[in-house]
Amino acid sequence: MNESAAREEILELMRRMEQRPAHVEHVTRLALQVFDQLAALHGLGPRERLLLEAAGCLHDIGHVTEHPGSAHHQESARLIRGQHWNYFSPVDVEIIAQVARYHRKEMPELTHNEFKALNEMDRRVVQRLAAMLRLADSFDRGHFQPVQRVTVELRPNKIIFRLEATGSVDREIQAAIRKGDLATAVFQRDLIFVLDEVKPAAVASK
Repeated sequence: MNESAAREEILELMRRMEQRPAHVEHVTRLALQVFDQLAALHGLGPRERLLLEAAGCLHDIGHVTEHPGSAHHQESARLIRGQHWNYFSPVDVEIIAQVARYHRKEMPELTHNEFKALNEMDRRVVQRLAAMLRLADSFDRGHFQPVQRVTVELRPNKIIFRLEATGSVDREIQAAIRKGDLATAVFQRDLIFVLDEVKPAAVASK
């Protein structure tokens, strides 16, 4: 895969359809930070990292054409499937669509036809990537980018997420506790969220 061209294809669709690019770009950065630091646990590689990047950039595009009775996460998946893709295989596109679809609300279940249709390996990829995207989206719950960076610490029975933030992130942590359900199930560890507040730089004395 031509990764540079594939990334540009993702960004072109995001620029065309995304109403709040600052939010999805920030969520994508946080999701990739989590992905990189959980590598020893999820065992995924560069292909899956790019699929997560795509889902992060596109997870909210459904707001543009949201139809009555269909929530934006479902619309995002529909729009992703409906695009003409040059650099992603049909399976890649389906994984991107499902990761975007599961960034909120329900977790992936075999009662969902699209998820059930994937082979077992691809279902595991969807679960792991969606778990990370759900957390990253929680860390920007209010769309004001208070969490600047996430540092992940792996423990035998828990994962500690240290959130470097510019102020209070109570809302974000409460969202992460709720939306961390998939990560808890997939990684079989408790999730702990800790605020590491970023202090303003000291003003140099004259």
